[in-house]
Amino acid sequence: MEARVIETAREALADLEEYLLVASERPREPRLAANLTQRERDVLALLADGFRTAEVAERLSVSEHTVRSRVRTILGKLDARNREHAVAIAIRHGAV
Repeated sequence: MEARVIETAREALADLEEYLLVASERPREPRLAANLTQRERDVLALLADGFRTAEVAERLSVSEHTVRSRVRTILGKLDARNREHAVAIAIRHGAV
């Protein structure tokens, strides 16, 4: 009986090791775009439509500085390298 318990525990540990190994090899998922505010989503949607900073600012009735600030926040929240990467992440997660 004791041998069976030990064998079951070993099997469970082997399964856990395999799971952890597979999980550690998966690429890190960027934070979901659901963390974005509505205004950040608006900026991202306009970027996805190809608008430049000045055009986004005009459409949203804010300054270019505000748009650039929101873009920096978006990049941080999505762990994106640049605007294009942020747009790709947002599209992949259905945020725009």
